[in-house]
Parts: sequence; structure tokens; C-alpha cells
Amino acid sequence: MTALAVSAVTPTPVPVLPDLGNDGYQVAAYDLTYDVDPSTSLLPGIARITAVADRRLSEFRLDYAGGTVGKVQVDGRDAAYHLDKQKLVVEPAAAIRGPFTVTVDFTADRAAKVPSPVDDTAGWANSPDGGFAWFGQPDRAHLFFPCNDAVEDKAYFTFHVTVPAGWTAVANGPLVSRHDTKTASTFTYASSHPFAPQLAQVAAGKYALVAGTGPNGLPLRSAVPDPAAAKPMLDQLPSFLDWLQERIGRPFPFETVGVLGAATRPMQTDALETQTLPVFEADALTRPENGYVVVHELAHQWFGDSAGIADWNDIWLSEGFASYFDHLYSAEHGGQSLADAFRWAYEVLDPKARSLGITPANPTRPDVLLGVGRGEGSLVVYALHEKVGDQVFHRIVDTYLDRYRDGSATSADFIRVATSVGGKDLGPFLRDWLYGSTTPPMPGHPDWTPKPSTSEGDRSAPAPRPGS
Repeated sequence: MTALAVSAVTPTPVPVLPDLGNDGYQVAAYDLTYDVDPSTSLLPGIARITAVADRRLSEFRLDYAGGTVGKVQVDGRDAAYHLDKQKLVVEPAAAIRGPFTVTVDFTADRAAKVPSPVDDTAGWANSPDGGFAWFGQPDRAHLFFPCNDAVEDKAYFTFHVTVPAGWTAVANGPLVSRHDTKTASTFTYASSHPFAPQLAQVAAGKYALVAGTGPNGLPLRSAVPDPAAAKPMLDQLPSFLDWLQERIGRPFPFETVGVLGAATRPMQTDALETQTLPVFEADALTRPENGYVVVHELAHQWFGDSAGIADWNDIWLSEGFASYFDHLYSAEHGGQSLADAFRWAYEVLDPKARSLGITPANPTRPDVLLGVGRGEGSLVVYALHEKVGDQVFHRIVDTYLDRYRDGSATSADFIRVATSVGGKDLGPFLRDWLYGSTTPPMPGHPDWTPKPSTSEGDRSAPAPRPGS
């Protein structure tokens, strides 16, 4: 396909996770209850789901795998059900349409191994003492609870988690209540903003809760195993948030934020932007040189969390912007300049991907999904900035974040925003960068030369920076 043809028509990307999510309904809210026993990998839970069917349904599906189901009720009546691969198929006693509720008694298994086209190692981060944290991106949330594991189906969440006395449970959103007995503690958290299941977080373990205050009085709350070891990083949270608010040009989009230090992590990633409570390997939070990783996950609270993505092909809208801002942070704090950081991506990484039919908005393969978003996706953001300059770039970003706050956007949506703010010529420019078969010229850098490679190599590896 020529660059001219790409400029005229936006192609339809190849679905990279076609089996994830379900049609026929949208979820409005999840209410999840767990009873944690550290001596076993089994985690009994109850999922109460409020949803709206957009047509008459005599059967519907939830995503669920790696556990068992004891009972399903729809609108308070027992429903027939069966498990089919990674789907929970529900047949209500009477067909549903419009608002309905589903209650699922289930038991997740934290030791279950469930195949993934992205990475089998993602999902549960289990600690040696029986604690755990969640890494749900992109296709693991349904290991934790039955859900519509669709990236665009945002919902409100409430969590009730009972842990042994002396343990702490944390989850997305503010702590609503805590009830202690001699043997157990029950923590309840509730979100004030909706989010996709892949951004859900529940962790249980011997955590210390560390409170603080961020910009404009923003309540900070973090959970770490060793607050003294993490103190240098925790003390920087207000300055990280100040820097991001200034560079992005908008206040923090949620009601609270903090970091979670998990004792272990899946092999897939070093960190994840779970909404209001991004999770990191605990040891990483003890090393101040990892500040750019924390900045990356905090940037996601605007890009990918508040303004979500409507399809996994659009991951560059999340990873690309978060990676751009973590590179910018590094450049302003003694690291590589932006030009030095992105020149290698332009000359080597991007042309190699395009020679394999992989582009930022059409990754084509689930195993390269996240790496393409961080690497080639951030290059698109850099190119846009170089094309339009600071003032227009920030007007585009501000308009985009305002329009899609608490919602989800496609690449086409972003192109529409950019052209409405910056002019019609940005349409062909962005389509070439997002879908073109060859790397376009980099504005402001005529000396940069793409170096295409036809060798397959290892394109499954992410861009050479940690984080998600």
C-alpha cells in the first residue's frame, strides 16, 4: 500500500484479541467479594454484576477461566450455566433485555495456568507467604473474576476483601470502610470513575498503608511491604504528579492515587497502570533511579485509564503517550535527550516492524502488542509533537483528554481530534504514521534515515524500557 493510499483511507486493523469480550450487553458495575486464605491458592469470591442488554438475550457470555463456578443467578433466579474454554455461558430462566443483574459464586485458582496469545506468564503475582496482586493486562482480568473482559467496557467497581488479622487488602479507589475482628479484617474500596476490567487491582498481604498529600490536596495512599525502604520513592510522588500535571496541562483525573509494591510480579511486565493504584515489583520502588517507571504508570492515569482505548489495536494511545512522557521526564532529569532517545526507534525499530507488516495502529500479532505500543507508538507521539510544536500539541492533548475522559477512543477518534485542532493536513500525516507500510519522514530531522530490515529477529520483545 502506498503512502498516498494510506493517507486517503484508514484501513481496518486486524483484530489481535478477537475472543476477548462479549457482545449483547454492557456492564455498568461490578461488586466483588473475596475471602482470602493464604494457606491455599483457592480464592472464593462472589461477583455481583449490573449490566444492560441491548437486545433480547436468551443466553449471554462472561469471560472466565482458571477457576470453578458454584452458582449463577440472573435477576435473583437460578440460571443454567457451563464453562466453554475461557467463557462462562449463562442461560437465564427467562430471556433478558434492558437492565439486569448477574450473581456468580466462583472460586478463582491463583495457581491455574491459562493459555494466552499474548503471554502465559501474566496474571497472578503470588507472594511466598500466600499474598497476591493482580496484573490483568491485556487478557488476564477474567482469571480474577467473571467479567466482560473487553477493553472498552468500562464500569464502576466496589471491592470487599477479607484477609487474616494483621494483613492488609488494597484495591482501586478510596477506602470506604474497614471492619476488624480478632481473626480477620474486611476492607471495602469503591471507585468514583469507571474503568475496564484489565485495570482492576486487588492485592492482599502484609502491606503498610502510607498516606500523603499530592498537588491541589490530592489524597495519596500507597501500599508497600517496607515503607522505610520505599520512602525515597514515595516522597517523590508529589513531584512526579506536579511534573505530569504541568507537562500534560491537566489536573490529575481521579480522586486518589498511590503505588502498590508487590512482592513478586509476572514475567510479562515490571509494572502496570491499574487505575488509581499502579502496581510495581516492591524492590523496584526502593531504587530512585526507577523514577521514570513510576512516571510512566502515573502518566497512564490520563492516557489509557481516564481516556481509555476502544480496541487493543489502539494501544499506542495508551502506551505511546505514557512512554513519550517518561522519555521526556528522563530527558529533563539528566537522561538522554528526546532526539537521542527516539532516533534509534526511528531508524531501526520502526522500519523493521513495518517491513513485517506491523504498524503502531495495526500490530497484527498479540505477542508484540505491548511492545509496539511502547516503542513505535511513542514514536508517533514524538513525530506529532515535532510536526505541530508545543502549543498545538498541548491543545490536541487537552481536547482529546477532555472529550474522552471516563470513556474510550479509537485511533480514528484521535485523528479527528487532531485535525479539528491542528488542521486537515494532520489527517494524512497521522494515517501515514499509524498505518503506512514505510516509515514516514521525521519532521525537523531530515538527517534521520530509516534502515529497513527484512529479518524476522525477535520482535516479540518490548521496547527497551520497563513498564506497561
